[in-house]
Amino acid sequence: MTTNERSAGVREPGALAVAVRRALLGCAYVTVLSMTAPLAVGTAMAQEQTGDVLQEITVTGTRIVRDGYEAPTPVSVLGMEQLSEMATTNLADSVNRLPALAGSVSSHNMSGNVSSGTAGVNNLDLRGLGATRTLVLLDGKRIVGATLAGTSNNGAAVDINAIPSSLVQRVEIVTGGASALYGSDALAGVVNFILDKKFTGVKASVEAGMTTYHDNDTRKFSLTGGTPFAGGSGHLLFSAEHATSDEIRGNNRPWNDASYQLINNPAYTASNGQPQLIKTFNTGMSQATRGGLITACTFAGATASTQNCALRGTQFIEGGEPIQFTFGPIISNPYMSGGDWERSRNDQLQSLTLDTERSTAFGRASYDLSDNATIFAELGWSKTRAKNHHSLQTFDTGLTIKRDNAFIRDDIRQYMVDNNIASFVLGTTNVDLPPVAGDNTREFKRLMVGAEGNFEMGGTSWNWDAYVARSRQEALQLAPQIRINANFTKAVDAVRDTTGRIICRVNDVNDAAYDPAKADPACVPYNVMGVGVNSREMVNYVTTTGMAQQDLQQDVYAANISGEPFSSWAGPISVAVGAEHRRETVDGWASALDEANAFFAGNWHASRGRFDVTEGYLETVVPLAKGVPGAESLDFNGAVRYTDYSTSGEVTTWKVGTTWSPIDDIRVRLTRSRDIRAPNLGELFNAGQSGGSNFYDPKYDTFKVINSRTTGNPNLVPEEADTTGIGLVLTPRFAPGLALSVDYYSIEINGAIASLGSQENINRCYQGVTQLCSFVVRDPVTDELITVGNQPSNILQQKATGYDVEVSYSFPLSNLVSSWNGDVSLRALGTYFDSLKTIDTQTTVEGAGVNADGGGIGLGTALQSPRYRFLLSATYSLDPITASLSARGVSSGKYNNAFIDCSANCPTATTAHPTIDGNHIAGATYYDLSFKSKLFDSGAEAFLVVENLLNEDPALVAGGRGGGFYNGQANTRYYDRLGRMYRIGLRYQF
Repeated sequence: MTTNERSAGVREPGALAVAVRRALLGCAYVTVLSMTAPLAVGTAMAQEQTGDVLQEITVTGTRIVRDGYEAPTPVSVLGMEQLSEMATTNLADSVNRLPALAGSVSSHNMSGNVSSGTAGVNNLDLRGLGATRTLVLLDGKRIVGATLAGTSNNGAAVDINAIPSSLVQRVEIVTGGASALYGSDALAGVVNFILDKKFTGVKASVEAGMTTYHDNDTRKFSLTGGTPFAGGSGHLLFSAEHATSDEIRGNNRPWNDASYQLINNPAYTASNGQPQLIKTFNTGMSQATRGGLITACTFAGATASTQNCALRGTQFIEGGEPIQFTFGPIISNPYMSGGDWERSRNDQLQSLTLDTERSTAFGRASYDLSDNATIFAELGWSKTRAKNHHSLQTFDTGLTIKRDNAFIRDDIRQYMVDNNIASFVLGTTNVDLPPVAGDNTREFKRLMVGAEGNFEMGGTSWNWDAYVARSRQEALQLAPQIRINANFTKAVDAVRDTTGRIICRVNDVNDAAYDPAKADPACVPYNVMGVGVNSREMVNYVTTTGMAQQDLQQDVYAANISGEPFSSWAGPISVAVGAEHRRETVDGWASALDEANAFFAGNWHASRGRFDVTEGYLETVVPLAKGVPGAESLDFNGAVRYTDYSTSGEVTTWKVGTTWSPIDDIRVRLTRSRDIRAPNLGELFNAGQSGGSNFYDPKYDTFKVINSRTTGNPNLVPEEADTTGIGLVLTPRFAPGLALSVDYYSIEINGAIASLGSQENINRCYQGVTQLCSFVVRDPVTDELITVGNQPSNILQQKATGYDVEVSYSFPLSNLVSSWNGDVSLRALGTYFDSLKTIDTQTTVEGAGVNADGGGIGLGTALQSPRYRFLLSATYSLDPITASLSARGVSSGKYNNAFIDCSANCPTATTAHPTIDGNHIAGATYYDLSFKSKLFDSGAEAFLVVENLLNEDPALVAGGRGGGFYNGQANTRYYDRLGRMYRIGLRYQF
């Protein structure tokens, strides 16, 4: 039986009385809740216990192996039993239930993104600081990141799809800086997946699931085997897994019926007391429909105008039939509420969750050369294909359709002639074109060879290991049938030649502006006025497949040794020393059209670059006191790491900490560390990716669809963070099986790598920040926005503070009533985010307590998270049945802490503090129920899991202003959007 114990984390002791009070109140709260709900996490002890025999293991919070040693950095553990009770289709979904993880990317929340190429990635984000600041390890060793995407999409972090989940023995989560021990990326903490490398026998599992709405069918199959050979000197291990999950097209859930949108209040003035921002139901687009909507007329010799334009409000439906469009009573371009809003909504095609197919294989062979030396080799492979759809192909709100356009109906053309209308402005979401789609295939390969063992020197035992590893991620990104902008422009401008045949204007030799150099014989006219009015030939000319290949490779050479060379009166002094050299490389290619930025979305560019890292570390544990009054134990722990980056030079990280037990029932932990995160390949060398989006132009108070492009910055340097923590662990002897821990943490990051975001670059350039104007490109004649750029820099300071609380209590029911049978385990985990500040030269954004992650709410790329998250569990076991009930959820929050909530008599809004008619977002609690039962003595076990047992809807979160169209529920990271999910399965082991 494995005993898991909670470690403590450390925080800077400012406002200590308030911190302790809040932590204890939070602890009391989750303790009460734990009596009715379940959990699956424990705290880590640096020992395993089988019967009465203690076995040495390495805990991720330290590299030193020592019986009974407990690292000063908090370590939480998710064991094999808890993972099997959750029985999620993807391992990342289980780990992401831990409250300390917030805002991780998964197949459920990056379902509509195409240009980043991250669709289908599952990663982990500790403290809401971004997945690139969470170091993911496999048996304490690094693996390559998932994609080239940078900090904004978190895709550069490790993809959990690459982990052989059926072999995972436990997951250890270090919730604190660990750069001195493990190097870059461990700024927020470490998640270490530890495999059962000595598994012997065969086990297999099969499971299937679906939602209560009869969609998102999931299937998972796994087979694992392990056997000794050569008389027990060797051991072979193999594991394979295949899982699929069906896409849900459209936000077809009851909570999404009313199209809830955040808009600028059209009735607002600085003096009328109305809020500047309002939320509206039944919201669609005011400037476009699926088949096209006329919004303004251009009279001969004049500019476009809605005045005296009787054609305004003409929309085109099936077959090109014109009918009247009813504008809603509230219009705030590009949105409107009411009227024919359902004709202009566009979320029905958006992927609520992706279509994914994942295969994983893992093999390991080890051989004992002697009693003290073992050689080993590992092969890992996984392949994931993810397909997703955006809510529309393109949204054009300002197409100019000239009077001689061949597709204009004769009666409309005649009206234009009679009323001197030279052209009209049309908005369309181009329903005849396929919606923007992504098709991403990632293939992961890893080879590692190494040796490990122990030896005696100076009368003490030393442990050592050395290995060489190469991991490679090959990502093929496809954007099927994506619009070619230039072809679309030519095809839309269609006329009739002298024979009456419809042709593209660029090919009309009788046109006064005809230019043979611009003629395109392949051009096929395209009709933007109607639904179902374009042939396959028309669509094929306007679209094609965008594609790019990104190959990321990581080579690691490492060696470690640990032992106890000295002793003090209080016990042996432990030392661990190691060195590592790492090379990270990216190479790739992109199609010619992608390189030319020819598409509406995608527009990938071949990226190439590499960097090398050489580093060495030293860790020590020094017992200061043992078995004396006031100090049952007192240990000092320290570590230092020297690192040399080929791109940015040298940096030193360090950690100091102590654990103190005045009596056996109480343990206090303190840590202080200097941590780093070096820029990743994408942040350094990304040659660019771009896509069309609707941006607000403050210069002219209009929205316009333009391309934004993100590129890397080779001049970046590592982020630096100072992490402080203080923790208290109670294991009272008067209540065997009860454990309580309270931890306070503080992380201050300087020189944080981030980009302000394309919209913020536009805003600040307009406000006079001239250095950002280089990112904003305007037409030299019309002064309209053409493109906007984005690039990461060491520009921010970020601060995170909060509290972790964990309570666990396990006991046999016979302790209560002697005749009762079975065992009960109660556990509760909670994380309270006290502050998540993002600070730059212009603004300070407080993101703690923010539950909206949509664009257009003034947060830009700032950190954000609900105020608290929790996970609770109650498990009852009576052989052969185990039942578990769990509750997980988030607190209520706001759209933006800077918003002023008012509905009348509002103060004058400012840029820093807009007014809004309701700044509240509800929290949510989701209950999960699981049963498993052994089937006779066959080695088989059946299980049933029901997630979101009560079919709880997500909180209603208004769509942000930045999208330009309503595309469904704005919040994707903190709420369950799928509804009740059923899974059944069978496991067998012999």
